[in-house]
Amino acid sequence: MKIVAMANGGFALPTLRAIKESRHELVALIAMPVRTKKKGEKAGIPPIREAVKTFLSDVPLYDPENVNSPEGVELIRGLNADLIFICDYGKILSKEILALTKYGGLNLHGSLLPKYRGAAPINRSIQAGEREVGVSVIFIEPQVDAGPVVKVASYEPSLDDTAVEIESYLSELGAPLVVEAIDEIESGTIKPLPQSHEEATKAPKLRKEEGRIDWRKSSDAIIDQYRAFQPWPRTYADWTNSNKSRVVRLILGPFSKLDAQGAPYVLSDDEAALPPGTVLSAKKDGFWVKTGDGALRVVFVQPAGKKSQPAEAFVLGYPIKRGDLL
Repeated sequence: MKIVAMANGGFALPTLRAIKESRHELVALIAMPVRTKKKGEKAGIPPIREAVKTFLSDVPLYDPENVNSPEGVELIRGLNADLIFICDYGKILSKEILALTKYGGLNLHGSLLPKYRGAAPINRSIQAGEREVGVSVIFIEPQVDAGPVVKVASYEPSLDDTAVEIESYLSELGAPLVVEAIDEIESGTIKPLPQSHEEATKAPKLRKEEGRIDWRKSSDAIIDQYRAFQPWPRTYADWTNSNKSRVVRLILGPFSKLDAQGAPYVLSDDEAALPPGTVLSAKKDGFWVKTGDGALRVVFVQPAGKKSQPAEAFVLGYPIKRGDLL
């Protein structure tokens, strides 16, 4: 089967490698154009363009400004493909584009659909406290992640894993599923299952301001927020010292509910009455902050404009103390 792939980010790479190593033919790769960065910003190379230099070096690369434009339609038509595979591309394909191939299109999505449709399914799954995550392979429809499901796989990640580790695992988990789906499409044995749209939830893009920690939340929710928002926007708070004379932005995390010896922090009656966000202890083993249902130990700290450091080192170098607010 002749396949056109549309991808930009790293989540698609294991699947592209699997397609390339299968009996099917990857006839072209469509990527987003490289955007000009503002002055002072690092350019960065999208993962897909790095892959083009290695295992995709013999696959033609195109980067139309708008794949749904008349020019994009003619490009896809000229490739004479049987199927479109799209993953981590960033555009919804039009009906006209999907009608250009014999079998339409397949998408690999980083959630157990219909939950978490949208741009940030893995992050939003973790943020919501899901303990089981997964991938879905779906037929593409001109709606966000709403097509019939043909393959799913799931697993329970470690509660220490962040979105970075989970995304990497899920990308590998999804690769053989896509090839299996392509094989079944070709043989006519594919069995699509319509999604329940009533059960659908959204997974919008992350926003920088969402990284601010709300200490009124439970300790588990704050840990999940940290795990979900790696490597961006991360989790942060503004440190206000006890006499309110200094405010410093601190990027915080990871966190722990246990001390170095494996014991939880037990709130005294006086501490239970303190507002969430209060520093409860700042000693040589780091510092504890009150949450909505207990306390968390901060493991690493990055003051604004500085490098990340263990909380123990931060306590020695900065005058943070019991009673300060975050």
